[in-house]
Amino acid sequence: MMDILVFGATRGSVYALVAVGFVLVFSVGGILNLAHGALFMLGAYFTFIIFSQLFSEAGTFSLIISMILATACVSIFSLFVYRFIYLRAINSISYIMVISLAISLFVSEIMALLYGVTGTSVSPIIGGNQNLLGARILNQELIILAVSFVVLSALWYFLHSTRWGKAITAVAQNSEGARLIGIDSKTILAITIVLSAALAGLAGTLVSSLITVVPGMWEFWLVKAFAIAIVGGLGSIPGAIVASFVVSFAEVIAFSLSNEQYSDLVALIIIVTILVFRPQGIMGTRKI
Repeated sequence: MMDILVFGATRGSVYALVAVGFVLVFSVGGILNLAHGALFMLGAYFTFIIFSQLFSEAGTFSLIISMILATACVSIFSLFVYRFIYLRAINSISYIMVISLAISLFVSEIMALLYGVTGTSVSPIIGGNQNLLGARILNQELIILAVSFVVLSALWYFLHSTRWGKAITAVAQNSEGARLIGIDSKTILAITIVLSAALAGLAGTLVSSLITVVPGMWEFWLVKAFAIAIVGGLGSIPGAIVASFVVSFAEVIAFSLSNEQYSDLVALIIIVTILVFRPQGIMGTRKI
């Protein structure tokens, strides 16, 4: 039972980091960023590249620095894409969806060309495990839980208690009204893009020691982020967080009772049920 709780919470916290970033950009800019899964993948790959090439796998401190640098690199990459690609036709939904999907495919092919398709991984921040009420819990899982809680709490504080955060909230609630009171929506969207990318990249760095990092992994995480956003209510950050854990625990329980195939089926059933009976999602309203 305890291993189900911890594994479900760990998976849910990673889902939340990815989904919240996806929802944040949609709330502020109305952008369905189909490159979001690629940002997760880049976070994992940049961690591997920096740790193995720059630090030569020197230890825990070097790994932490690699993760920070990897997250920063993902944010810079996302800002570059926004400035030189998305802004060309930022108000065109079809343009953004097609070009962001093309970016995902391009990045995936580059990673496959450079590192192959067999997969890579990095060492955990702290190896080993703990025995908690008879369940074997990996130390890396506990770190993911702690980091995710701190980051999501810090994001909530930033959005509701700082000048820039309140500006983001204002644009998300009413972009035209925010513009009339002097808020530069393009600057706010750029900040949101960076925040979103940082969340996805951080999620990728955190799980790079628990999963095999492969070029095609972006597809799973994009679909998962999109699905969770729909379940929670597209545009609602609280909804995305709640939906992340609902989907996660449903998958983990199904997996413990059967296998991985059925866990994916359970997640799909949840999504379809929400769409049929509550198409606006769990929370229903746009709220960050």
